[in-house]
Amino acid sequence: MKTLSTAVVVVGSGSAGISAAFELYQQKVPFILLERGDKVGGAGKFGAHGVFAVNSKQQEAQGVKYGYAEAFKGLTDYNHYFVNGELLARFLKLSGANIDRMTAMGLPVTVEQSEQKAHLNDPLVYHKFNNFKEKMANWDQLPAKFIAAGNQVLTETAAVDLDYSDGLKAVIVADQSGTKTRIETSKVIFADGGYCGDPDMMMKKYADADEFLNLGERKADGTGIKLAKKLGADTTHTPVLFAHGCAPSLQINPMRRDSSVETLTNLPLLWLDKTANRFVNEDVVYDFAMWANAAHNVQGKYYVLLDQKTLDHFKTHEVPLEDTFERQFCEVGQTPRTTVGPLPNIQTDFDAAVQTGEVVKADSLADLATKLNLSLSALQRSVQSYNQAVDQHEDDVFLKPSDELLFGVTDGPVYAIVEHCAILGTLDGVNVNRNCEPVTTAGAPIKDLYVVGNNVNGLYSDGYPSYEGIANGFAFVSGWIAAQEAVKSLKQAKVEA
Repeated sequence: MKTLSTAVVVVGSGSAGISAAFELYQQKVPFILLERGDKVGGAGKFGAHGVFAVNSKQQEAQGVKYGYAEAFKGLTDYNHYFVNGELLARFLKLSGANIDRMTAMGLPVTVEQSEQKAHLNDPLVYHKFNNFKEKMANWDQLPAKFIAAGNQVLTETAAVDLDYSDGLKAVIVADQSGTKTRIETSKVIFADGGYCGDPDMMMKKYADADEFLNLGERKADGTGIKLAKKLGADTTHTPVLFAHGCAPSLQINPMRRDSSVETLTNLPLLWLDKTANRFVNEDVVYDFAMWANAAHNVQGKYYVLLDQKTLDHFKTHEVPLEDTFERQFCEVGQTPRTTVGPLPNIQTDFDAAVQTGEVVKADSLADLATKLNLSLSALQRSVQSYNQAVDQHEDDVFLKPSDELLFGVTDGPVYAIVEHCAILGTLDGVNVNRNCEPVTTAGAPIKDLYVVGNNVNGLYSDGYPSYEGIANGFAFVSGWIAAQEAVKSLKQAKVEA
């Protein structure tokens, strides 16, 4: 087996891994960065649009009063005190300084209003990447800097085991061909992004996992979590899904933005669950996390109902409803559009989706009930009740705003868009201390190991909160913390030696 040696191994090059590597690079500590994919980056690079922070210089310049105290209390209350208080505190207190670090990394962000309509009046805590494409390009340039400084970046290479005996001896890695290499090292930082790419772990934790639309990194297979657990790390925690919106399929989803079907899924039309019942105020579409949680709560799948009359209206009219993802795809300073339509290609898009099963078309409600295996009586009752709310401009059950009660479902044909709970990953894994060291059930740290980002327990009780950018912000900061602690430990060992 080939042997390499370095001071620190960083597993994963998403937000947490690239942040850890950057800190080691700045501290001039030798490291090897491992990336399972063929290019650096994870969910933070390919999907995230910004980060959460408090007390940044930008916020101070704008007079933002919401700071550490408000965020700490808010997140603690939100999670019903099921949080790692010390870790949460350390993250929040470093989150503002992290904004300057990101600029130094070539990943500048600007504090601005939330990308989600439900949070337009929230405190200014969201820091959006100045330019999404430039963020991607600058991320790709970081490995060259690391390599020029004498470090190594190994793509298409994954950690598979640890040589550990009263301390870390080596990380065993394998390339795509299965060829193994031994990397002798003193520290390892697991930043490999959770376990959404491991079907067995997902099915074990989530009964509706087969309904999820996984928009996350499938290379995130829980390796860091499994290897830490193998050494005695405590992984006890309620499963936490990184749920984020809903969509029909990988072909019709918010990342693609090329189908009228996707546009209508992003609006507060009529939604019914697998029992043909309404289950939520559809205005929740304007809060990505809560929208996905609502779908998760009804076994991960629901239907968006509309009739031919509504479809034809969207084809020729501008409709006073906002596409919930409109703001996310605006660059900093760009004004979002708050209406939808006309959508001249809507019939073509729906016809194509009918052929693939992403939309079900029926001649009548009875026909739709048969095709979807729904109770006809429940379907008729739900549609009748909703039509009454539209006619009266009042939803006395779910309290949907009257200006969103625009389209009933009357004459056939009728359409049902098949919607799935979309996920960006998972947010539970290993219990750690404030230094991001994994701990045993007794609370003792497992030395020489660090676990960060989406691999960590302690920030969320049972679901992703509506604090926009918090997972990505925590990933950057926890990678920074782990690298700082690794450097500190290495220096202490050198002094003691």
